Amino acid sequence: LRSKCCVAANAACSAIGIGGSRHHPAAPGLLLNAQSVMRFFTVPLLLLAVALCPACADEPASPPTLQDARQIGRQNSRFLKPVGGTQPISPENDSETNPQVAPTADLQTFQQSILSVLQQNCLACHGPGKEEGRLRVDQLNPDLLTGPDVDQWREIYHVLSNSEMPPEDDSTPPLPETDRGMVVEWLSGELNKASITRRNNQQSSSFRRLTKYEYNYALQDLLGLPWSLAEELPPETATEDGFQNSSPLLQMSLQQFQSYRGIALKALRRATVSGPRPQPVTYTISMQQELERLTAASPEKVFTVESENYDKERRRVHLFNRETQTGFQFSNAAPQPTHAENSEQPAEDSTTVLVMPRNNEIKLNLDRFLPDEGTMRVSIRASRTTLNKNEYAGLRLSFSAHTSNNANFMNVISERDLPVTAPPESPQHLNFDIALGDIQRNPFRHLETTFPRRDEFLHIRNIANSNGDQDSFRVLIERIEITAPFYEQWPPETHTRIFFDSPNRNDESIYVREVLQRFLERIWRRPITDSDTNPFVQLFSKYRPQFGSLEEAMTEVLATALATPEFLYLTQRDSTADDDSTQRITNFTLASRLAIFLWCSIPDQQLLELAEQNRLHEPSVLHAQVDRMLADPKAERFADQFVRQWLGLDALQNAAHITDPELQQAMQTEPIAYFREALRNNRSVLDFIHSDYALLNERLAAHIGVRDVHGPHFRQVDLQPQQNRGGLLTTAAVLTINSDGQESHPLKRGVWMLERILHDPPPPPPPNVPEVDLTDPKILEMTVKERIADHRNKAACRSCHARIDPWGIAFENFDGRGLFRTHMKNQPVDAAAVLFNGQRLDGVEGLKRYLLLERQDQFAEAMVYKMMAFALGRPLSLSDHAEIEKLTRKFRIENDRLASLVHLITTSPLFQSLQLE
Repeated sequence: LRSKCCVAANAACSAIGIGGSRHHPAAPGLLLNAQSVMRFFTVPLLLLAVALCPACADEPASPPTLQDARQIGRQNSRFLKPVGGTQPISPENDSETNPQVAPTADLQTFQQSILSVLQQNCLACHGPGKEEGRLRVDQLNPDLLTGPDVDQWREIYHVLSNSEMPPEDDSTPPLPETDRGMVVEWLSGELNKASITRRNNQQSSSFRRLTKYEYNYALQDLLGLPWSLAEELPPETATEDGFQNSSPLLQMSLQQFQSYRGIALKALRRATVSGPRPQPVTYTISMQQELERLTAASPEKVFTVESENYDKERRRVHLFNRETQTGFQFSNAAPQPTHAENSEQPAEDSTTVLVMPRNNEIKLNLDRFLPDEGTMRVSIRASRTTLNKNEYAGLRLSFSAHTSNNANFMNVISERDLPVTAPPESPQHLNFDIALGDIQRNPFRHLETTFPRRDEFLHIRNIANSNGDQDSFRVLIERIEITAPFYEQWPPETHTRIFFDSPNRNDESIYVREVLQRFLERIWRRPITDSDTNPFVQLFSKYRPQFGSLEEAMTEVLATALATPEFLYLTQRDSTADDDSTQRITNFTLASRLAIFLWCSIPDQQLLELAEQNRLHEPSVLHAQVDRMLADPKAERFADQFVRQWLGLDALQNAAHITDPELQQAMQTEPIAYFREALRNNRSVLDFIHSDYALLNERLAAHIGVRDVHGPHFRQVDLQPQQNRGGLLTTAAVLTINSDGQESHPLKRGVWMLERILHDPPPPPPPNVPEVDLTDPKILEMTVKERIADHRNKAACRSCHARIDPWGIAFENFDGRGLFRTHMKNQPVDAAAVLFNGQRLDGVEGLKRYLLLERQDQFAEAMVYKMMAFALGRPLSLSDHAEIEKLTRKFRIENDRLASLVHLITTSPLFQSLQLE
């Protein structure tokens, strides 16, 4: 026991020889170590404990810890109940029956047992005299397999299994648990049979086009280009589940096809080259030369370590000769470009360095000589003065122009800050590659006149976190080189992956077919025949006279291939029949489905080769490939896209009250980092409900008040209970997106909980719902909880809000920015709420405890549902219900582990079967 009777309880256990400790759900105060003993001796032990310690009768036991609640909830899982034995289900003793007979409706049990329970307990509110929720239980057809009322039965199953009916404050007597269990068990079996019946008679469609992000990743992987290539495409609409990859919403018009061809042509022109290697424009900034130039021009401005103003001078950006101990202020430069490739790199010079304190920058005037297209490589040789692990320094690039007094811009152009980690004696090279065609440029750079101004500026900034002696922590830059267009080799690798070497290189009629064969196999994700290539060969013959080279003409042809439905759509060409007569997708379709699910892209060469060998369906091969794909950096896309869509994180972009872009980005990354950590280590998804750790970086840790976290990278941080964090529910992003812009919003948070976490969306609000009158002085004086209670008391609002509001009120200790608080308007925060089923929630900890004790199965099933919907790219329906139940059972047996769920999904009949209407 957590209360005074723990000694008595332990004595009682010892008296009958029970050692160890485990909480029993029926008697949380007793500590037992064997489920069989718990089953038969709970009540006698409790009586013995009370006899030994009378205080137990007067003092309630403390609630279980969250960790204990997690174990107790698992013991109570309906998916883990033993069947035909006394041992709990585990991966070792799990067995499934697979009856071959067609399911039939169990109407006899309904007539003999279920009907009377419903009549006695439900007709008062859902019968002839009253139709709450427009539901008449007495008129429902009990045949769920073929009858028309299966949706109503599903709702009844849901509210009964969650003990939400009859309501706690209803005049109807409480429903006996034996009756509730009987109805729920019957409904569960009938719903499973109805699902199987409907799945045998109809199938849903996963036929859809690629989403914007999938199309972008596919082009990147195909062409080897690192930049975003599809920004001009509009974003997709999300389904009610929040997913953007759902087939009903992903169709296409003729105009869209033309847009896709234009995007593909632009990307191909970036990836390929024609003619001789272009001469680059090169800017070189040697710090030794800059110091010599400035010293010669203004010797009076030179300072030394002995100068009176040295302390002031060294706090600003300056050049410093480490041998002579002399320096010169330096923040702007105008390097002169050369228009020839440097055949030899000059010797590295480490005598003179540019010293850059934290959050300082230099500005380089590049004039108007940068080309319009191509890659700009900015190479910086740099180090840092100290190597304290708690200090971070990174370099960031921005680009600007100032055409007149009233016209200017400056934008960050580096995709991410590059960390400086090298010591002064061993500097490192940092290389930024910038696509000049993607950044904002000075529109007047090609003018012959000098006004408006034509020059463009590159800014290099030191982003550092040092909060100690800022004089000791600096970035040292020895050399900067800027080249555009930059190529590491000629022709570049992006070109040769399309126009590869071949003995037939000089015979266009043969070589064109070879290029098309390899290219189409990759983008169409299947073997290619002559009938596939012939139309494109004819198109090449049409284009060839219009262009000076084979490459230019082929680029037009390949752009057309990238606008075909076989690239833009996820297609299923044929199938194979299994022994049970269900249709299974081909190996090539499986390769595409795996790649879209886990990489948000097209299959790589290894997946296609295994598909061609007809081996991808082999269990050991498939398991190994899923492991390989999850270990690949491209799996970051899966984590990013699934979590963003599942939790609705894109709403954070509209949170105008978060004005710090760095904080907003950190908020959005935190839930994704949680997911990545769980996926990488195959952790239980119950960590999403609560964990004793968080995934934080320095900016986010500072925001929520966690100390000793340094640097921009996310890492696992251990938490203490008083920090009131842990899990996805208390991440700053989740709490912020479910606010009203300034303050918490219990209604939004409640709806979010039901929709995203429990997959139990509330019904839409009825028409003519009265709004809260914020001009009423009485309303303005109320707390948020009081306003909601007042609104809920209105007849039109009561039924919905009673189910929603308590979930959101439990979060009231967190404000609109996700910060924990204990007072609002000089009053203690009241985060206590009572659910529709009468369960009390005392703040977020109470909410987490209840989820872990009573709703583990619901959350686990919701996770299976959400991930399967994302994996298939279509909404799930009743016909999928039985498979989702089976998957959830297996998932729970696997201890709810995230990577295991991915394996379960990829091997499931739903994932591997045809999805055709």
